[in-house]
Amino acid sequence: MRDLFSNASQDQPRAKLSVYEPSLRDSFEFRDLMRKAVLYLSTLLTFGAFLNVHNRGEPHIEMWLTLAPSCVALIAAARLSPSSRHLFAGLHLLMAIMVLTICVQVVHGIRELLLWTLPFYLIWIMMLPTTVVAIFGLTVSLITTFLADDHSPVPTNYMLALASAMVVHFAKEQLRNHLHLAASDALTGALNRRYLLTQLSARRADFTRDQRFSSLMLFDVDGLKEINDRFGHRFGDDTLKFIVEIIQQRVRATDALFRIGGDEFALILVGAKAHAALNVANEIRGLIRDKKPSELPDFSISFGVCAVDDSSSPEDWLDSADEALYAAKSKGGDTAQLAA
Repeated sequence: MRDLFSNASQDQPRAKLSVYEPSLRDSFEFRDLMRKAVLYLSTLLTFGAFLNVHNRGEPHIEMWLTLAPSCVALIAAARLSPSSRHLFAGLHLLMAIMVLTICVQVVHGIRELLLWTLPFYLIWIMMLPTTVVAIFGLTVSLITTFLADDHSPVPTNYMLALASAMVVHFAKEQLRNHLHLAASDALTGALNRRYLLTQLSARRADFTRDQRFSSLMLFDVDGLKEINDRFGHRFGDDTLKFIVEIIQQRVRATDALFRIGGDEFALILVGAKAHAALNVANEIRGLIRDKKPSELPDFSISFGVCAVDDSSSPEDWLDSADEALYAAKSKGGDTAQLAA
């Protein structure tokens, strides 16, 4: 691990890890600020619809009852952390409120009112899974087609808006796939080291703001060089792919696995304290030992585990986990060590 982040030779003192510094646009704080700016703008414009209803003298209490939850949902989404488990629930609620609003407009024959707020609802289509977007689009299509008057422009307006949103949605999915390929290690499929510090910053921000713990595990394969020298690099590659497969089966979708060097990996466990992460490390060691295919040579892995705290920067957090990994290797490997 030291060879990755330091130019120090083995007979020199251990140096501070030098890690990838993300640009401002890649930083967690910048992305969070931009997300909140768009959400607050959407809230402001949606709240303006209250004045629109009042000025037009529309008598429909249903409009007021659907607008009020819309504003509440937007404000709540703006206040939630991007990693919060409640964020997508809030976005789904916002979509449900939008369907209700459309029903009210169609049933009462309100043609143009609130159509100007539609693009700001559709923004959140960009953040939802494709299946949810497809169900939402089908629901709106059925509502506007069967409930609207024969000569009402509402179905046409909504179909055009939804078609535009769907095109952008699938373009976003294509971009996401390209970004995933750029962020992933070609051999194992794990994230590459470029994004490690960004994720560490995000998890530290979660802890500072919400006291939500996360733990970092650094680990490497004991004796991978000997495997490559004795059996060939194909067996070494198969060993790495097997390890990643086992880890991805054990961890959750919210956790993040990075390959940061030849046989060195980092794993961020979101919401896990140090001892829980240590248990996970030992479970992974056991799973690898029990499920190792017979055609692979024998090997083991060593872990260094460190939980986030409010006194550590991302670099210090990485340093502490690296110190723990070094201690585990000093004991002969095939073990998991908590940071001091």
